[in-house]
Amino acid sequence: MDKKTNMPHSAEAEQAVLGGLMLDNDRWDDVVLLLAPDDFFVGWHRAIYRAMAELVGESQPLDLITLSDRMENAGLLERVGGFAYLAELSKNTPSAANILAYAGVVAEKSRLRKLQSVGNMLVADVQALNARSSDVLEVAENQLFCIAERGMLQAGTETTINDAMDTLVSRLEAMMALDGLTGTPTGFSQLDEMTCGLQPGDLVLLAARPSMGKTALALATCAAAVRGKPDDYVFVYSMEMPEEQLSMRLMSMEGRVELSRLRSASLGDEEWARLSQAMKEIIQWNNRLIIDDTSYQTPATLRARTRRYVRKYGNPALIMVDYLQLIRSPEQENRTQEIAEISRSLKAMGKEFGCPVLALSQLNRQVEQRADKRPNNGDLRDSGALEQDADLIMFIYRDEVYNPGTMTPGVAEIIIGKQRQGPTGTVKVQFDGRYTLFSEYQEGGYDLGYHRTGGRV
Repeated sequence: MDKKTNMPHSAEAEQAVLGGLMLDNDRWDDVVLLLAPDDFFVGWHRAIYRAMAELVGESQPLDLITLSDRMENAGLLERVGGFAYLAELSKNTPSAANILAYAGVVAEKSRLRKLQSVGNMLVADVQALNARSSDVLEVAENQLFCIAERGMLQAGTETTINDAMDTLVSRLEAMMALDGLTGTPTGFSQLDEMTCGLQPGDLVLLAARPSMGKTALALATCAAAVRGKPDDYVFVYSMEMPEEQLSMRLMSMEGRVELSRLRSASLGDEEWARLSQAMKEIIQWNNRLIIDDTSYQTPATLRARTRRYVRKYGNPALIMVDYLQLIRSPEQENRTQEIAEISRSLKAMGKEFGCPVLALSQLNRQVEQRADKRPNNGDLRDSGALEQDADLIMFIYRDEVYNPGTMTPGVAEIIIGKQRQGPTGTVKVQFDGRYTLFSEYQEGGYDLGYHRTGGRV
Protein backbone atom coordinates (compact mmCIF):
# COMPACT_ATOMS: atom_id res chain seq x y z
CA MET A 1 0.00 0.00 0.00
CA ASP A 2 1.15 3.52 -0.76
CA LYS A 3 2.77 4.96 2.35
CA LYS A 4 0.82 8.20 1.93
CA THR A 5 -2.60 6.48 1.91
CA ASN A 6 -1.68 5.01 5.28
CA MET A 7 -1.86 8.46 6.85
CA PRO A 8 -4.94 9.27 8.97
CA HIS A 9 -7.83 10.45 6.80
CA SER A 10 -11.49 9.91 6.03
CA ALA A 11 -12.38 10.36 2.38
CA GLU A 12 -16.02 9.71 3.26
CA ALA A 13 -16.12 12.57 5.80
CA GLU A 14 -14.47 14.90 3.28
CA GLN A 15 -17.07 13.96 0.67
CA ALA A 16 -19.89 14.53 3.17
CA VAL A 17 -18.59 18.02 3.99
CA LEU A 18 -18.34 19.04 0.33
CA GLY A 19 -21.70 17.53 -0.53
CA GLY A 20 -23.32 19.13 2.50
CA LEU A 21 -22.05 22.57 1.48
CA MET A 22 -23.64 22.16 -1.94
CA LEU A 23 -26.93 21.19 -0.30
CA ASP A 24 -26.90 24.04 2.22
CA ASN A 25 -24.70 27.03 1.35
CA ASP A 26 -25.53 28.69 4.66
CA ARG A 27 -23.38 26.15 6.51
CA TRP A 28 -20.22 27.60 4.93
CA ASP A 29 -19.77 30.14 7.72
CA ASP A 30 -19.66 27.31 10.27
CA VAL A 31 -17.43 24.99 8.28
CA VAL A 32 -14.83 27.59 7.28
CA LEU A 33 -14.08 28.19 10.97
CA LEU A 34 -13.12 24.53 11.30
CA LEU A 35 -11.43 23.68 8.03
CA ALA A 36 -8.79 25.12 5.72
CA PRO A 37 -8.06 23.63 2.29
CA ASP A 38 -4.97 21.80 3.54
CA ASP A 39 -7.10 19.94 6.10
CA PHE A 40 -8.46 17.82 3.23
CA PHE A 41 -6.31 14.77 2.56
CA VAL A 42 -7.59 13.95 -0.93
CA GLY A 43 -6.01 16.33 -3.43
CA TRP A 44 -9.11 16.93 -5.55
CA HIS A 45 -11.15 17.55 -2.41
CA ARG A 46 -8.71 20.35 -1.54
CA ALA A 47 -9.17 21.80 -5.02
CA ILE A 48 -12.96 21.67 -4.73
CA TYR A 49 -12.91 23.35 -1.32
CA ARG A 50 -10.65 26.13 -2.62
CA ALA A 51 -13.04 26.71 -5.52
CA MET A 52 -15.92 26.90 -3.04
CA ALA A 53 -14.03 29.51 -1.02
CA GLU A 54 -13.52 31.59 -4.16
CA LEU A 55 -17.23 31.41 -5.04
CA VAL A 56 -18.30 32.39 -1.53
CA GLY A 57 -15.87 35.31 -1.64
CA GLU A 58 -17.61 36.50 -4.79
CA SER A 59 -21.09 35.99 -3.27
CA GLN A 60 -21.82 33.21 -5.76
CA PRO A 61 -23.94 30.16 -4.89
CA LEU A 62 -22.36 26.75 -4.31
CA ASP A 63 -24.07 24.35 -6.70
CA LEU A 64 -23.19 21.93 -9.45
CA ILE A 65 -23.35 24.56 -12.19
CA THR A 66 -21.24 27.29 -10.56
CA LEU A 67 -18.75 24.85 -9.07
CA SER A 68 -18.20 22.86 -12.27
CA ASP A 69 -17.85 26.09 -14.25
CA ARG A 70 -15.24 27.42 -11.80
CA MET A 71 -13.29 24.15 -11.89
CA GLU A 72 -13.43 23.98 -15.68
CA ASN A 73 -12.18 27.57 -16.06
CA ALA A 74 -9.25 26.67 -13.80
CA GLY A 75 -8.51 23.55 -15.87
CA LEU A 76 -9.27 21.30 -12.91
CA LEU A 77 -12.67 19.80 -13.68
CA GLU A 78 -11.41 16.59 -15.28
CA ARG A 79 -8.72 16.19 -12.62
CA VAL A 80 -11.35 16.05 -9.86
CA GLY A 81 -13.47 13.51 -11.72
CA GLY A 82 -15.56 15.78 -13.91
CA PHE A 83 -19.15 16.90 -13.53
CA ALA A 84 -20.12 13.35 -12.62
CA TYR A 85 -17.99 13.35 -9.45
CA LEU A 86 -19.39 16.69 -8.29
CA ALA A 87 -22.91 15.38 -8.89
CA GLU A 88 -22.04 12.24 -6.93
CA LEU A 89 -20.89 14.33 -3.95
CA SER A 90 -24.22 16.09 -3.82
CA LYS A 91 -26.28 12.96 -4.49
CA ASN A 92 -24.57 10.79 -1.86
CA THR A 93 -25.09 13.34 0.93
CA PRO A 94 -28.72 13.06 2.10
CA SER A 95 -28.64 16.29 4.17
CA ALA A 96 -26.36 18.88 5.73
CA ALA A 97 -27.69 18.24 9.23
CA ASN A 98 -24.50 16.50 10.41
CA ILE A 99 -22.02 18.60 8.45
CA LEU A 100 -20.26 19.97 11.55
CA ALA A 101 -19.70 16.45 12.85
CA TYR A 102 -18.19 15.47 9.50
CA ALA A 103 -16.06 18.62 9.49
CA GLY A 104 -14.86 17.72 12.98
CA VAL A 105 -13.73 14.32 11.70
CA VAL A 106 -11.81 15.95 8.83
CA ALA A 107 -10.16 18.43 11.22
CA GLU A 108 -9.20 15.66 13.65
CA LYS A 109 -7.65 13.53 10.91
CA SER A 110 -5.74 16.58 9.70
CA ARG A 111 -4.29 17.17 13.17
CA LEU A 112 -3.29 13.52 13.41
CA ARG A 113 -1.51 13.73 10.06
CA LYS A 114 0.36 16.82 11.20
CA LEU A 115 1.39 15.03 14.39
CA GLN A 116 2.54 12.05 12.37
CA SER A 117 4.61 14.35 10.16
CA VAL A 118 6.20 15.94 13.22
CA GLY A 119 7.02 12.48 14.55
CA ASN A 120 8.64 11.46 11.27
CA MET A 121 10.59 14.71 11.19
CA LEU A 122 11.83 14.15 14.74
CA VAL A 123 13.03 10.64 13.88
CA ALA A 124 14.99 12.05 10.95
CA ASP A 125 16.41 14.86 13.08
CA VAL A 126 17.47 12.49 15.85
CA GLN A 127 19.23 10.23 13.36
CA ALA A 128 20.97 13.15 11.66
CA LEU A 129 24.70 13.58 12.12
CA ASN A 130 25.65 15.82 15.07
CA ALA A 131 22.05 16.02 16.28
CA ARG A 132 21.58 17.88 19.57
CA SER A 133 18.68 16.96 21.82
CA SER A 134 18.09 20.60 22.81
CA ASP A 135 17.70 21.63 19.16
CA VAL A 136 15.39 18.71 18.38
CA LEU A 137 13.25 19.46 21.43
CA GLU A 138 12.92 23.12 20.47
CA VAL A 139 11.84 22.25 16.93
CA ALA A 140 9.35 19.70 18.27
CA GLU A 141 7.91 22.18 20.74
CA ASN A 142 7.45 24.80 18.03
CA GLN A 143 5.77 22.37 15.64
CA LEU A 144 3.45 20.97 18.29
CA PHE A 145 2.48 24.44 19.43
CA CYS A 146 1.58 25.44 15.87
CA ILE A 147 -0.76 22.44 15.67
CA ALA A 148 -2.30 23.23 19.05
CA GLU A 149 -2.61 26.92 18.18
CA ARG A 150 -4.50 26.06 15.01
CA GLY A 151 -6.96 24.09 17.12
CA MET A 152 -7.45 27.06 19.47
CA LEU A 153 -8.09 29.38 16.52
CA GLN A 154 -10.68 26.96 15.17
CA ALA A 155 -12.44 26.86 18.54
CA GLY A 156 -12.84 30.65 18.62
CA THR A 157 -14.34 32.73 21.40
CA GLU A 158 -17.53 34.69 21.83
CA THR A 159 -18.93 36.78 24.67
CA THR A 160 -22.45 38.07 25.26
CA ILE A 161 -22.85 41.75 26.11
CA ASN A 162 -24.12 40.85 29.59
CA ASP A 163 -20.98 38.82 30.30
CA ALA A 164 -18.86 41.66 28.92
CA MET A 165 -20.60 44.14 31.24
CA ASP A 166 -20.01 41.88 34.25
CA THR A 167 -16.32 41.68 33.37
CA LEU A 168 -16.14 45.45 32.95
CA VAL A 169 -17.73 46.10 36.35
CA SER A 170 -15.27 43.73 38.01
CA ARG A 171 -12.40 45.49 36.26
CA LEU A 172 -13.62 48.91 37.38
CA GLU A 173 -13.89 47.69 40.96
CA ALA A 174 -10.32 46.39 40.76
CA MET A 175 -9.16 49.74 39.37
CA MET A 176 -10.73 51.58 42.30
CA ALA A 177 -8.98 49.28 44.77
CA LEU A 178 -5.62 49.90 43.07
CA ASP A 179 -6.00 53.66 42.66
CA GLY A 180 -6.49 53.23 38.92
CA LEU A 181 -3.39 51.08 38.35
CA THR A 182 -4.80 48.05 36.54
CA GLY A 183 -1.68 46.93 34.70
CA THR A 184 1.98 46.30 35.39
CA PRO A 185 3.59 49.40 36.96
CA THR A 186 6.23 51.25 34.97
CA GLY A 187 7.91 52.73 38.04
CA PHE A 188 7.09 56.32 37.00
CA SER A 189 4.02 57.81 38.66
CA GLN A 190 3.02 60.22 35.88
CA LEU A 191 3.40 57.54 33.24
CA ASP A 192 1.30 55.16 35.33
CA GLU A 193 -1.37 57.85 35.67
CA MET A 194 -1.56 58.25 31.90
CA THR A 195 -1.53 54.53 31.09
CA CYS A 196 -2.96 52.90 34.25
CA GLY A 197 0.13 50.69 33.95
CA LEU A 198 1.11 48.42 31.07
CA GLN A 199 -2.03 46.43 30.36
CA PRO A 200 -2.26 42.62 30.07
CA GLY A 201 -2.20 41.47 26.47
CA ASP A 202 -0.90 44.79 25.13
CA LEU A 203 1.98 45.20 22.72
CA VAL A 204 4.02 48.15 23.99
CA LEU A 205 6.67 49.68 21.74
CA LEU A 206 9.50 51.70 23.27
CA ALA A 207 11.39 53.39 20.45
CA ALA A 208 14.30 55.82 20.27
CA ARG A 209 17.44 56.63 18.38
CA PRO A 210 20.74 55.16 19.70
CA SER A 211 22.10 56.54 23.00
CA MET A 212 18.69 57.75 24.18
CA GLY A 213 18.44 55.00 26.81
CA LYS A 214 15.95 52.44 25.49
CA THR A 215 17.48 49.52 27.36
CA ALA A 216 17.94 51.55 30.56
CA LEU A 217 14.30 52.66 30.63
CA ALA A 218 13.12 49.14 29.84
CA LEU A 219 15.26 47.73 32.68
CA ALA A 220 13.80 50.30 35.06
CA THR A 221 10.32 49.15 34.03
CA CYS A 222 11.32 45.50 34.50
CA ALA A 223 12.55 46.29 38.02
CA ALA A 224 9.29 48.09 38.79
CA ALA A 225 7.33 45.09 37.47
CA VAL A 226 9.23 42.69 39.71
CA ARG A 227 8.54 44.90 42.73
CA GLY A 228 4.94 45.67 41.82
CA LYS A 229 3.91 42.10 40.92
CA PRO A 230 5.39 39.97 43.72
CA ASP A 231 3.73 36.74 42.54
CA ASP A 232 4.79 36.98 38.90
CA TYR A 233 7.96 36.89 36.82
CA VAL A 234 9.62 39.13 34.25
CA PHE A 235 11.18 37.52 31.18
CA VAL A 236 13.87 39.54 29.38
CA TYR A 237 14.99 38.55 25.88
CA SER A 238 18.20 40.39 25.06
CA MET A 239 19.49 39.73 21.55
CA GLU A 240 21.86 42.68 21.52
CA MET A 241 23.44 42.73 24.97
CA PRO A 242 24.77 39.68 26.85
CA GLU A 243 23.47 38.81 30.29
CA GLU A 244 26.63 40.07 32.00
CA GLN A 245 26.24 43.58 30.56
CA LEU A 246 22.55 43.71 31.47
CA SER A 247 23.32 42.60 35.02
CA MET A 248 26.04 45.24 35.30
CA ARG A 249 23.65 47.95 34.11
CA LEU A 250 21.05 46.81 36.60
CA MET A 251 23.56 46.88 39.44
CA SER A 252 24.72 50.36 38.42
CA MET A 253 21.14 51.62 38.38
CA GLU A 254 20.06 49.98 41.60
CA GLY A 255 23.23 50.78 43.56
CA ARG A 256 23.91 54.23 42.11
CA VAL A 257 27.42 53.14 41.18
CA GLU A 258 28.95 54.68 38.07
CA LEU A 259 28.85 52.18 35.23
CA SER A 260 32.36 53.05 34.05
CA ARG A 261 33.80 52.41 37.52
CA LEU A 262 31.80 49.21 37.89
CA ARG A 263 33.20 47.87 34.62
CA SER A 264 36.75 48.35 35.84
CA ALA A 265 35.94 47.36 39.45
CA SER A 266 37.53 50.66 40.56
CA LEU A 267 35.21 51.15 43.51
CA GLY A 268 35.65 52.98 46.78
CA ASP A 269 34.35 51.77 50.13
CA GLU A 270 31.12 53.78 49.85
CA GLU A 271 30.47 52.42 46.37
CA TRP A 272 31.07 48.85 47.53
CA ALA A 273 28.58 49.43 50.32
CA ARG A 274 25.92 50.71 47.89
CA LEU A 275 26.62 47.81 45.57
CA SER A 276 26.26 45.34 48.42
CA GLN A 277 22.95 46.88 49.46
CA ALA A 278 21.67 46.76 45.88
CA MET A 279 22.62 43.09 45.62
CA LYS A 280 20.69 42.32 48.81
CA GLU A 281 17.59 44.02 47.41
CA ILE A 282 17.87 42.17 44.09
CA ILE A 283 18.27 38.86 45.92
CA GLN A 284 14.93 39.61 47.59
CA TRP A 285 13.33 39.46 44.14
CA ASN A 286 13.63 35.67 44.50
CA ASN A 287 14.93 35.05 40.98
CA ARG A 288 11.81 36.52 39.41
CA LEU A 289 13.78 38.33 36.70
CA ILE A 290 14.79 35.85 34.01
CA ILE A 291 17.31 36.91 31.35
CA ASP A 292 17.68 35.02 28.06
CA ASP A 293 20.49 36.43 25.91
CA THR A 294 20.17 34.02 22.98
CA SER A 295 21.28 36.10 20.02
CA TYR A 296 19.18 34.42 17.31
CA GLN A 297 15.45 34.44 17.94
CA THR A 298 12.42 33.91 15.73
CA PRO A 299 8.77 34.49 16.67
CA ALA A 300 8.42 30.73 17.13
CA THR A 301 11.45 30.38 19.42
CA LEU A 302 10.36 33.35 21.54
CA ARG A 303 6.97 31.79 22.16
CA ALA A 304 8.45 28.33 22.75
CA ARG A 305 10.99 29.65 25.26
CA THR A 306 8.33 31.70 27.04
CA ARG A 307 6.07 28.65 27.37
CA ARG A 308 9.03 26.75 28.79
CA TYR A 309 9.77 29.50 31.32
CA VAL A 310 6.11 29.70 32.34
CA ARG A 311 6.14 25.97 33.08
CA LYS A 312 9.46 26.21 34.92
CA TYR A 313 8.94 29.43 36.89
CA GLY A 314 5.42 30.88 36.73
CA ASN A 315 3.24 33.45 35.00
CA PRO A 316 4.88 36.59 33.59
CA ALA A 317 4.02 40.11 34.70
CA LEU A 318 6.00 41.44 31.74
CA ILE A 319 7.93 40.19 28.71
CA MET A 320 10.68 42.50 27.46
CA VAL A 321 12.29 42.11 24.02
CA ASP A 322 15.50 44.01 23.20
CA TYR A 323 15.12 44.70 20.39
CA LEU A 324 12.44 43.98 17.83
CA GLN A 325 14.49 44.43 14.64
CA LEU A 326 16.92 41.69 15.73
CA ILE A 327 14.18 39.03 15.64
CA ARG A 328 14.21 37.01 12.44
CA SER A 329 11.34 35.45 10.49
CA PRO A 330 13.23 33.94 7.53
CA GLU A 331 10.20 32.47 5.77
CA GLN A 332 8.98 35.96 4.82
CA GLU A 333 9.74 37.35 1.36
CA ASN A 334 11.02 40.78 2.40
CA ARG A 335 11.91 42.83 5.46
CA THR A 336 8.56 44.64 5.56
CA GLN A 337 6.67 41.34 5.66
CA GLU A 338 9.17 40.02 8.19
CA ILE A 339 8.60 42.93 10.59
CA ALA A 340 4.83 42.64 10.09
CA GLU A 341 4.95 38.95 11.07
CA ILE A 342 7.18 39.69 14.07
CA SER A 343 4.83 42.45 15.21
CA ARG A 344 1.79 40.19 14.86
CA SER A 345 3.53 37.41 16.76
CA LEU A 346 4.54 39.66 19.67
CA LYS A 347 0.96 40.88 19.90
CA ALA A 348 -0.22 37.26 19.98
CA MET A 349 2.32 36.48 22.73
CA GLY A 350 0.79 39.12 24.96
CA LYS A 351 -2.67 37.65 24.50
CA GLU A 352 -1.46 34.09 25.02
CA PHE A 353 0.39 34.78 28.27
CA GLY A 354 -1.93 37.51 29.57
CA CYS A 355 0.80 40.10 30.11
CA PRO A 356 2.19 43.17 28.37
CA VAL A 357 5.00 42.66 25.87
CA LEU A 358 7.48 45.54 25.96
CA ALA A 359 9.37 45.54 22.66
CA LEU A 360 12.22 47.95 22.03
CA SER A 361 12.44 49.35 18.53
CA GLN A 362 14.76 51.40 16.39
CA LEU A 363 13.79 54.61 14.62
CA ASN A 364 14.54 55.82 11.11
CA ARG A 365 17.55 58.08 10.68
CA GLN A 366 15.35 60.76 9.10
CA VAL A 367 14.33 61.93 12.55
CA GLU A 368 17.79 63.48 12.97
CA GLN A 369 17.41 65.55 9.81
CA ARG A 370 14.54 67.60 11.27
CA ALA A 371 14.84 70.77 13.28
CA ASP A 372 12.61 69.27 15.98
CA LYS A 373 14.07 65.83 16.56
CA ARG A 374 11.31 64.60 18.82
CA PRO A 375 10.16 61.33 17.25
CA ASN A 376 6.65 60.43 16.18
CA ASN A 377 4.83 57.33 14.95
CA GLY A 378 5.97 57.89 11.38
CA ASP A 379 9.59 57.43 12.46
CA LEU A 380 9.15 53.77 13.41
CA ARG A 381 11.61 51.73 11.42
CA ASP A 382 10.78 49.12 8.74
CA SER A 383 7.00 48.78 8.78
CA GLY A 384 3.69 50.50 9.35
CA ALA A 385 2.52 47.23 10.89
CA LEU A 386 4.27 48.26 14.10
CA GLU A 387 2.07 51.32 14.45
CA GLN A 388 -1.02 49.31 13.59
CA ASP A 389 -0.41 46.40 15.97
CA ALA A 390 0.91 48.31 18.98
CA ASP A 391 -1.50 49.24 21.75
CA LEU A 392 0.94 51.71 23.28
CA ILE A 393 3.82 53.48 21.53
CA MET A 394 6.37 55.42 23.59
CA PHE A 395 9.40 57.37 22.43
CA ILE A 396 12.39 58.64 24.41
CA TYR A 397 13.79 62.09 23.67
CA ARG A 398 16.70 63.72 25.51
CA ASP A 399 17.55 67.18 24.26
CA GLU A 400 21.09 67.01 25.64
CA VAL A 401 21.97 64.29 23.10
CA TYR A 402 21.61 66.81 20.28
CA ASN A 403 22.19 70.05 22.19
CA PRO A 404 24.97 69.77 24.81
CA GLY A 405 24.22 73.31 25.99
CA THR A 406 20.52 72.64 26.54
CA MET A 407 18.61 74.45 29.27
CA THR A 408 17.24 71.08 30.46
CA PRO A 409 20.23 68.81 31.14
CA GLY A 410 19.36 65.49 32.73
CA VAL A 411 15.73 65.70 31.59
CA ALA A 412 14.19 63.07 29.34
CA GLU A 413 10.80 63.10 27.69
CA ILE A 414 8.72 59.96 27.34
CA ILE A 415 6.43 60.78 24.44
CA ILE A 416 3.26 58.70 24.15
CA GLY A 417 2.61 58.65 20.42
CA LYS A 418 -0.26 56.18 20.55
CA GLN A 419 -2.42 54.72 23.29
CA ARG A 420 -5.37 52.64 22.16
CA GLN A 421 -7.28 53.10 25.41
CA GLY A 422 -5.97 56.41 26.70
CA PRO A 423 -4.50 59.83 25.99
CA THR A 424 -1.30 60.71 24.21
CA GLY A 425 1.15 63.26 25.56
CA THR A 426 4.55 63.68 27.18
CA VAL A 427 5.86 62.67 30.59
CA LYS A 428 9.09 64.15 31.92
CA VAL A 429 11.56 61.97 33.77
CA GLN A 430 15.16 62.45 34.85
CA PHE A 431 18.19 60.74 33.40
CA ASP A 432 21.61 60.38 34.96
CA GLY A 433 24.07 59.04 32.42
CA ARG A 434 26.61 57.99 35.03
CA TYR A 435 24.28 55.21 36.13
CA THR A 436 22.12 55.01 32.95
CA LEU A 437 19.39 55.78 35.44
CA PHE A 438 15.88 57.05 34.76
CA SER A 439 13.99 58.37 37.78
CA GLU A 440 11.04 60.57 38.71
CA TYR A 441 11.14 64.12 37.43
CA GLN A 442 11.85 66.84 39.97
CA GLU A 443 11.14 70.45 39.07
CA GLY A 444 14.22 72.67 39.07
CA GLY A 445 16.91 70.07 38.58
CA TYR A 446 17.69 66.54 39.60
CA ASP A 447 18.79 65.02 42.85
CA LEU A 448 21.98 62.98 42.73
CA GLY A 449 21.26 61.34 46.07
CA TYR A 450 20.52 57.64 46.35
CA HIS A 451 17.02 56.34 45.66
CA ARG A 452 15.50 53.39 43.86
CA THR A 453 15.38 53.25 40.09
CA GLY A 454 12.12 54.67 38.86
CA GLY A 455 10.71 54.62 42.37
CA ARG A 456 8.11 57.08 43.55
CA VAL A 457 9.70 59.97 45.37
